[in-house]
Amino acid sequence: MSRNQSRRHQVGILDHTGLALGGGQLVLAHMAAALAAQHEVEILHFGAEPILPRLTRAFSLELRGVRERRVERGEHGFGIPGPNGLRQQLKANHRELTGRYDLFIYSGHGVPPFCYARAGLVYCHFPIEVAPQRDLATNPQWQRRSRVERWLRLRLYRHFWHKRMRRYARVLTNSQFTAGWIERFWGCQAEVVYPPVELDPPRLAKHRQIISAGRFHGGPRSKGQLAQVKAFRQFLSEAGGGWRLLLAGSCTSESGDRAYLAEVRQAAEGLPVDFLVNVDRQGMVRVLAESSLFWHTTGLEVDEQQRPALAEHFGIVTVEAMRAGCVPVVIASGGQREIVEDGKSGFLVTDLGALVSKSAEVALRPELLARLA
Repeated sequence: MSRNQSRRHQVGILDHTGLALGGGQLVLAHMAAALAAQHEVEILHFGAEPILPRLTRAFSLELRGVRERRVERGEHGFGIPGPNGLRQQLKANHRELTGRYDLFIYSGHGVPPFCYARAGLVYCHFPIEVAPQRDLATNPQWQRRSRVERWLRLRLYRHFWHKRMRRYARVLTNSQFTAGWIERFWGCQAEVVYPPVELDPPRLAKHRQIISAGRFHGGPRSKGQLAQVKAFRQFLSEAGGGWRLLLAGSCTSESGDRAYLAEVRQAAEGLPVDFLVNVDRQGMVRVLAESSLFWHTTGLEVDEQQRPALAEHFGIVTVEAMRAGCVPVVIASGGQREIVEDGKSGFLVTDLGALVSKSAEVALRPELLARLA
């Protein structure tokens, strides 16, 4: 788009990361705020509730002038699903979704829709959906097809993939870790643009407390708060009393999230553990500024080669904690290795035992805590 053009361009940004607030929404909100200074920006989302008030409250960003557009979620993703995938792709109305914009930006974890805007960008937080032509070798139904049919379908899949991606000028991503999996799963190069971290924490006295931040969500994509409560009990036996664990994070109205939060609360009974559920941005910044240690356990016991989507793709909150003077003790997972220098700016650990021992070492050695902070 030429800088000499005076009209404000129409920009659509699709949030395809889920309904919970997290790093994906932080990136989305910063993109919208930056582009709205010169263009007409519309955020597209699938949620039933308005998204702009939630983004403003969570990230303290000025989103005045940004509009939102709720779109129907006709399918889980935009890839080619199931045995009737080609037919479904031909029927999918991606032109209605993307065609009205000068610039369409896909921000998500999956395969983007066909782009009919004048130009497109992809910000991929992790390629959970794989390009179809790269995901067929392990598909039993694919192996049952005849050799001729496999040859024909593979040509069609490649044709549709090229058509899907040709108007996306660039694929951007959040870490070298994710970029490597995009190349492996999509067959294309991604440019790493690390997520924005704009944190100016107040100078407050540090307390004997450990802060952990992440969505309360059970299952394989859990942030590991239940494991952290278990680890904290052991930490107290090694480091002594006077320490508190603060568990901060969003929790949606989904029954599974609420049930997991209740389970963590029950496990923490009798321990000095505080829960900061759906805390606003100012409250989060304050507790980071007051805390001495930071824990992050995404990727715990995950084999990254087998299940890379369950690793930590980057770890924005780790950067924020470090800027606030917390010493990070985190699982050495995915993008965390691009943030923390083991032994220099914090510790990368592989299990709960090491998490406890390194944290206790820092807690018992004030000079080490001061050096790493």
